[in-house]
Amino acid sequence: MIKAQLSLYIFNYNGDRGEIIREFWKILKENHFNFKANSFSTIVWTDDDKKLFEILYFTYEKFKKYRIVFDIKISNVGPYPDFEIKDSEL
Repeated sequence: MIKAQLSLYIFNYNGDRGEIIREFWKILKENHFNFKANSFSTIVWTDDDKKLFEILYFTYEKFKKYRIVFDIKISNVGPYPDFEIKDSEL
């Protein structure tokens, strides 16, 4: 299992940057990823690192016109943490 700490930087967007971040969280949720997030970073726990990088690439392609950059820190960890994301938290 890996833990990926992701920070998403958006350079060429004059609107609410939170819209893009919330869309990224929605993509993670639709793909059944277990994650926690705040306005600064998103932490994802997964056994499927290939799928995670496919999601990151998909997000990049979708928003590349805004010059987005992911800062990614990955580490090996034990089992999933004991929590559940509620829709109201997104």
